Amino acid sequence: MNNYIKAITATLVLLFGLNATAQKKQVAKFQYTISQAVKKAYPASVRMWGFDVQQQQRTSAQFSGVVISADGYILTAAHTILPGKNYKVFFPDGRECIAVALGKIENKETPGIPDVGMMKITDKGTYPFAEMGYSASLLKDEPCISISYPESLNQTLPTLRLGSIAEVKNEYGFIRSTCKMEPGDSGGPLFDYRGRVIGLHSAIDVSEEMNFEIPVDLYRRYWTALNSEILYTAFPEKTDRVEVDPLLLLLQKESKQKALHPDFGVPVVNNSFAITSTIKEQQQKIDACLLNIKTSSGVKKQFLLSKNTMVGENAQGVINGVNVPLKVVGKDQENDLALFSLEQHITGGIDLNIAETDTVKIEMGKLLYSINPAGKVIRSVLGSSLFNLPKINSQPYLGAMVVYNASPVQFSLIKEGSPAEKAGIKVGDELISINRNAIKKASEFAPEMMKYWADDEVTFEWANASGKVKKTFKLNGRGQSVSNHPADKFEGGKSERRDGLNAVFAHDAAIKASDCGSPVFDWEGHFYGINIARFSRTSTVVIPKKTIVDFFLKHVR
Repeated sequence: MNNYIKAITATLVLLFGLNATAQKKQVAKFQYTISQAVKKAYPASVRMWGFDVQQQQRTSAQFSGVVISADGYILTAAHTILPGKNYKVFFPDGRECIAVALGKIENKETPGIPDVGMMKITDKGTYPFAEMGYSASLLKDEPCISISYPESLNQTLPTLRLGSIAEVKNEYGFIRSTCKMEPGDSGGPLFDYRGRVIGLHSAIDVSEEMNFEIPVDLYRRYWTALNSEILYTAFPEKTDRVEVDPLLLLLQKESKQKALHPDFGVPVVNNSFAITSTIKEQQQKIDACLLNIKTSSGVKKQFLLSKNTMVGENAQGVINGVNVPLKVVGKDQENDLALFSLEQHITGGIDLNIAETDTVKIEMGKLLYSINPAGKVIRSVLGSSLFNLPKINSQPYLGAMVVYNASPVQFSLIKEGSPAEKAGIKVGDELISINRNAIKKASEFAPEMMKYWADDEVTFEWANASGKVKKTFKLNGRGQSVSNHPADKFEGGKSERRDGLNAVFAHDAAIKASDCGSPVFDWEGHFYGINIARFSRTSTVVIPKKTIVDFFLKHVR
């Protein structure tokens, strides 16, 4: 009987291993398919805005589009353009040129539908372009790819999002995809898994699954009409013939294969835990990842790494349902990282070799996953190269302005209820120093203030009619702007601290703000970093492994 049980056990282990190997091959093949499509599609995905060629001035918000011919025809959304107007076009390779808006179709009885618009580059040249696909051959659940320029990130390079076709044609005639959109993406291309344009971004609803695309076949059907600089308030009478997709039968065959729908199952291990603490008298919970480190002296230690601004006083790790006290090892305000040591050993964790010089490759199109303390796996795709996020929302709020170009520096405006007013600073007072750093010219004021963060304690010295005053007080945060746009109504909302970060990358995981601090892996199990901020509807920002290793080298011996 024992031999029988051993034989059955060995067989199960073998079958599990074979299944895991087959699963990895499926994912690898799918990833290769997506990466090849991205290589074809990426160079033609462009960023644009209105441009006055006489005054050399920008005249509109940014939007996206895709070049579909070597001589520079561009497909975009009608609501982004006005026929006959000029626009500046920016390619991912750094090339810039001017385009003119041609025709667009907006039915006056159904505003925003069908939202078809076309442009043409006026500068002579040969341009990167993407192949046009056929929206009539789309199949439900087939993979699709978005490459466009969300306005909130405001980057010169586009971001990638991976999804599927949720509806081939909805009641309004749009394709619905799960590739998330937000303002700035309008007019951007949706590609099939072969890198062909199948739709153009038009609109969204509140749900992150509700993203509406203009079918590319409409551009084929009205190609001739769209070549004229005309606003059509109904579908043009002149139509062109739309051929059948030559790949239709192949696409139908491929849609049933595992190569497009691999099993993404991953083993659930203990590497993500919650941290509870108190921030401004409120109980706060945030995720953290468990890291196993071998120090320079050869000692093995365990740490929890999390998001600094979301961990306050009396921090405790929630380990197997029990709160365990944590000890602060180090903090990195610039990268919003906080590191804690544990009093007890926990089974599991991520082995991080801080002595290694090689790090994972940040490559657009890499399939990733995140895991939270409950063991939930969230799939995503690496959507960018490394980029910087300037300190904008994270700028501290003083509530004071100084006279332009003044020396000595004189306050010109003090806002009611601001930290400056509460400290007793008044209009006309002369600023002497901030944290003992002398401020002699107005141009030195803003750069000095940019060194600080919300809730930082600062010491101001200033002079008034009564003499010199020195006072220490806290700066406020600016808070998030409130908007009724569907792009700002996603579940969990934006992270409070989401910028002032350098050398980060974005992926399209729907990470809640409270699940930041959780680890990110590729599908081979390599550790890529931690989710540091839910930046917007389309993007979660990750602190990469290299930055984390550098952080450990400073604080762990």
